[in-house]
Amino acid sequence: MAKTVHVSEINDIIKNDDAVLIDVRETDELKETGYVPGAILLPMSTLSIEDETLKKHKDDTLYIMCRSGRRSENVQHALLEQGYDAVNVEGGILEYEGEREEL
Repeated sequence: MAKTVHVSEINDIIKNDDAVLIDVRETDELKETGYVPGAILLPMSTLSIEDETLKKHKDDTLYIMCRSGRRSENVQHALLEQGYDAVNVEGGILEYEGEREEL
């Protein structure tokens, strides 16, 4: 079964060395809302399983985030099929209340 966490937990989770947050929103969305500090930005429209950034984190737990949690769930399932440990971040940036980086 695919794992999920609520976005309210994400800042504590990514303090762990083997936890990586990946934001799959598009550039225009990131400009509007900012993003969670430390997130790796990999827009879903250009995301490839062959991406070197993903390969570098093959042994880490990947937390996938988007606007609300729907797109990130799709990406999560694609990554799970490729053997990644991927967790969907429910609530996305819409429910995120922490600090934000600007694009």
